[in-house]
Amino acid sequence: MRVDPLYDDATSDALARLKDDAAALTELLGLDSQPAMDQWMAAVEGRLLPRLQPGFPLVAAICGGGSAGKSTLFNSLAGDALSPTGGRAGINRRMLVALSAAHENRCGVVEALFDSFDELPQLLDDKEQLLSPGGPLFYYAKGLPATVVLVDTPDFDTGAKGSYQNRERVEGALRAADVLIYIFTNANYNNRDNTDFIARMLTAVGTRRCFLVYRVDAAFSDQEVHAHADTVARNLYGDQAGQHVLGVYRADEDNRVADGVRSMTLSPLGTGHPQLVDALAAMDARDVRGELNRSIFRDVVEQAGRFLQDSRESCLLMELYLDGLRFLQQQRVREALGHLPMDAVVRRFSEIWQAGDPSHIRIMRKTGRVVEAPVRLMISTARWLRGKSGTDRMADRGKMSAAVQTDLIRAANRLRQSVLDPVIALNLPETEPLAASLRERARQLTGKARVAVQRSDTGTISLEIPLPPALAGRQAALGQADWSAIVDKLLARQEILLSLTDGLEDELQRLAAEQRRRLTAIDQIRQTVAAMLNIIPATAAVTYVLHTGDPVGAVGIKVKLAGIFGLNDLYALVAIPATAGMKKADLKQLEALLGPVAQTWLTHKLTALEGLFETEITATLLEAGRTVIDRATGRIASMENALSRCRHALETPS
Repeated sequence: MRVDPLYDDATSDALARLKDDAAALTELLGLDSQPAMDQWMAAVEGRLLPRLQPGFPLVAAICGGGSAGKSTLFNSLAGDALSPTGGRAGINRRMLVALSAAHENRCGVVEALFDSFDELPQLLDDKEQLLSPGGPLFYYAKGLPATVVLVDTPDFDTGAKGSYQNRERVEGALRAADVLIYIFTNANYNNRDNTDFIARMLTAVGTRRCFLVYRVDAAFSDQEVHAHADTVARNLYGDQAGQHVLGVYRADEDNRVADGVRSMTLSPLGTGHPQLVDALAAMDARDVRGELNRSIFRDVVEQAGRFLQDSRESCLLMELYLDGLRFLQQQRVREALGHLPMDAVVRRFSEIWQAGDPSHIRIMRKTGRVVEAPVRLMISTARWLRGKSGTDRMADRGKMSAAVQTDLIRAANRLRQSVLDPVIALNLPETEPLAASLRERARQLTGKARVAVQRSDTGTISLEIPLPPALAGRQAALGQADWSAIVDKLLARQEILLSLTDGLEDELQRLAAEQRRRLTAIDQIRQTVAAMLNIIPATAAVTYVLHTGDPVGAVGIKVKLAGIFGLNDLYALVAIPATAGMKKADLKQLEALLGPVAQTWLTHKLTALEGLFETEITATLLEAGRTVIDRATGRIASMENALSRCRHALETPS
């Protein structure tokens, strides 16, 4: 006999993983589908998982109209006279469940049985509890088979003026049932209001089958009982009645039964049919629940697929947000570099270069400087007359420090504002590689996590990336942080922007050695001749423009910087005193020499300042976002595998 793949251990394991992963992703990503997730989790944990396990009992709910004899039938089948009986309708006001004593020490069975209710059941202490409204009650019946659970429901037609006081409670019980036992009398067997309500319960999710019990006068013939039962069956199932009615039983009226002296006696119609308890015990609960379970399973899998898609898009939104935040951070870093002392870097490079000159070059340079002393004196005098004294140079450094401080605070404030905004607004050139990447990924967001993308006529791409819900708490905490204290920390470390770090020193040493290795024989001859005249061309060293030249004019050297944060259009403008007669070829060679120096300087400063901004401003969001993505990625992969296994179980015939 082929086993339904729905009941494989692998399917149950996959369903359990699906539940755990979906719940973890909903919480991790802050998805707004939490109410739907709660309902979905309840269906998986309460209705589906327990019922896929072997040995889970068949749930049979006894239902019917007022005074039909439900409680009497319940007591007779359970073997205990606990449910109150009598001639008055509506005596029993609560749900009562009878489980076999075999389940007394089995965890999770009672909770699973009551998954359709808002509260866990209580163990019955006194049958008087059933006379007043309240939550469901249960007890362990010693005579009941382990494979059967009986549910006694309140009257669903008790009330007045169209209001049924117990119908909501009955609906919960019927939803939890695998089969129904519908008891009716001659007075209500053709009551369409009653049978329409039961029909809706039987076919709401899947189609549940039922047993019919007719409490009838003993004078009725079996043919008359059959005829009335057929009417009920057609009212419940229409033309499909023959497939879904499991059996018809008659319970002849007996005053002793009405007085509670003896149990109700059921007689199956037709020969060879078992007693009702035996018929229930013989049923394979999983087979009975097959279509119902498949219907629930299908809904669970479809909902899980939607949760999975929401999780994927939420992760993609997080990646977009983090990339956008890093890009904004890099923009603010570049804004903070407007007044950094590039000349100090070039001067240090010149010193390193000269320190590596051959001895004869150094001797010639000293000689040239002695000869040039009068000229140097004239230049120094001219500078002094124009106010360039040592005190003024200190003042210049003070102005430089103030300018750096202003740039630093302005850039930091703008970055903080971007971090606290509900969306990150980006404007990128269309040629920027990041623009194409962000735009393409934004198009993949088809659900609630939308990113606004616009293309302008000027060749720029504008994006508005909303804050991912998972980072809302972190952002709120940043908004409450002491910003003045953070600014003080930034200012306390501004020296890293003005000083030459050890790493930059090492890099300048490496560049000087590399440039020297590139000198051709002609360059070396020219350097020697230039040293004799103390006129060093651009191919030899930057000393030429640092220590000589026209004190009136200056040349702005434009150095293109490629590869810094993926930018291809960033330039450093280095204004250095130079001779007015410098040849164009020499200026080009000087730019080629200064390019690596400027790029090294900017790379070190950009890296240092970005680290400072990240530590004090953006680290909380960047680190939290990265952690969320890493954890969610693993859960998504696990959920994909589990979902694939569940879909396979649905598609494979039983």
